[in-house]
Amino acid sequence: MGERLLVAVAAIIPVVALAFEHVGNVRISERHHSHHDTYVVPVEFTRSLVLAMTFMAVLGLLVAWLCERDVFLADAVVVLGFFDAFLVTCFVMWSLICRYRVSTFGDSMAVTPLVGPRVWVRYDQIERLEWTGMRVGSGFRNLEVWVDGRRAVTLLGIVDIEQIVMSIDRFDLLTKTG
Repeated sequence: MGERLLVAVAAIIPVVALAFEHVGNVRISERHHSHHDTYVVPVEFTRSLVLAMTFMAVLGLLVAWLCERDVFLADAVVVLGFFDAFLVTCFVMWSLICRYRVSTFGDSMAVTPLVGPRVWVRYDQIERLEWTGMRVGSGFRNLEVWVDGRRAVTLLGIVDIEQIVMSIDRFDLLTKTG
């Protein structure tokens, strides 16, 4: 019974992710609209996560089958458990990353973080902007936005930080490091 469940997880997770990636809401950045711009994680990145899940599912099922045929001396349940742990972790990460978005308006922005409710920040209430973390594929680091003495939101460097900072138009608050 346990092995069948592990096989089902290995088969279903990539299929669900592939289906959502193929027919789901197209996550493209919407720029230069009359009243807002929206920035999301590039679809190339999310698609590569789905392809990695698919590859690992196929590899896990193949190695487990070879274990069942006594080609390898490992237990197929242990092998499937390892690959399924990767798949579940990657699926959760993918679903959270797909949720992330930053919408900029004339006087404020709305950030939908990886976890939690949407955060609204008015540009005139921002006290400072601070670079944090390591540089990512876009060449930028994460940018923390501070309001009322606390970090209100972190803008992830994987979205188009340069355009978001241009929308905020508060370069006087940007720390010099970064």
